[in-house]
Amino acid sequence: MEIVVAIAAASGLVALLESIASATSLTVIYLLAVICVAIRHGEIPGLVTALFSVLATNFLFIEPRYRLTISESENVVALVVLLITAVVVGRLAASSRQRAAESERRATIADAREREAQVLADAASLLLVSGSLESELDTISQSLGPVVGGAVRLELTGAPRPTEDEDAIRLPMRDQPAWLYASRDADREVIDRIAEPLASLLDVGFERRRLTERTAEAEAVRRAEVAKTAVLHAVSHDLRSPLTAIVTAGTALQTDSLSEQDRDELLSVIESESGRLSRLVDDLLDLSRIEAGAVAPRPDWCDLKEVVARAAAAYNDHPLELRLPDELPLVRVDAVQVERVFSNLINNAIKFSPPGAPVTVSGGASPAGVTVRVSDRGPGIPSSARRHVFEPFFRGRGDQTGSGLGLAISRGFVEANGGRITLQSRKGQGTAFAVTFPRAEIAAPTRA
Repeated sequence: MEIVVAIAAASGLVALLESIASATSLTVIYLLAVICVAIRHGEIPGLVTALFSVLATNFLFIEPRYRLTISESENVVALVVLLITAVVVGRLAASSRQRAAESERRATIADAREREAQVLADAASLLLVSGSLESELDTISQSLGPVVGGAVRLELTGAPRPTEDEDAIRLPMRDQPAWLYASRDADREVIDRIAEPLASLLDVGFERRRLTERTAEAEAVRRAEVAKTAVLHAVSHDLRSPLTAIVTAGTALQTDSLSEQDRDELLSVIESESGRLSRLVDDLLDLSRIEAGAVAPRPDWCDLKEVVARAAAAYNDHPLELRLPDELPLVRVDAVQVERVFSNLINNAIKFSPPGAPVTVSGGASPAGVTVRVSDRGPGIPSSARRHVFEPFFRGRGDQTGSGLGLAISRGFVEANGGRITLQSRKGQGTAFAVTFPRAEIAAPTRA
């Protein structure tokens, strides 16, 4: 039908222009019809259009008209040239159409492959950064749906469990059995093409998880060994020293020839070493509760200036400078645990301060929270040791007198109360530990 319309349109146009040009020169108009039909429908319809164009020219415009005969030989040549030209033009137009169609098909395939590659790349990103592979399967399934043209879901099961409207495709994984379930309207060719790379990605994800778990286990074993060694050291050294002093003093007290002054000194040794032993046992118990996540603070409104003052009252033998403003906002923390934190920090600062050099406790408030800073004027902490200062049993700056638990316990109590503790140290310029607790809004009293 379109061939007839094209030839009729060309014939009408030739008839309109016949008054200003010869019919044989206007036959090129039929080439437009040939090109149009060949581009739209291919080579064969184009050739048919070329043939009928020659017949229409002969019948309508070559003398004698309305008959398929030719009276002049020059018109025969013109019609032959028209036919050859129309055939060539039609074939070229059809060839161009085929190339355009092929290019479009390849572009469509390329777009489809690009979408598949993008989905696989997104799946790789999820599998490589996610802590739980199973939790990401739904996300991957949803992203696969538009690519395969149907609903898709993934399951890590040994036996397939498809519904009535699903096909089950086994993913070729190495260790973990997995199935891809696709609705019946999904493109099976696309599914078969992405099944193998998807399985490889899942294999990589599971292998990464296994390596991470093994690394975590190895690190846990290493930390356990370090902790065990440190505990054994604490038991063999830190506990033995006060016990030895207590036993020695107790044995000496049984001597009848002791003077009253010697007896008092021995009793003082027993008292001080018993207190040291008790503090070490308390530290070990507190550390075990912190590492077990059983600190259980009891928060209440608290004035940090009062808490710091109570903690500092136990250290009268070293100069302390308390520079806390009176208008510090209240915070909601466990006052007993926080007092223990500042007691540890002040004791640590005194231990590493030069004789007579005061320890400074300063602070202030900001929109981020309320901060109290305990600073000493000691030699500072070497950069290589700073990342270890909050680890249990770590003794920095050549300290051989403490248990190495004070800072670890302080960090545990601070974090359990919703705060953070940070180290600020420069070699040769002293050390400061800053404790920050978030500001809490005090609820307005309700009217009765």
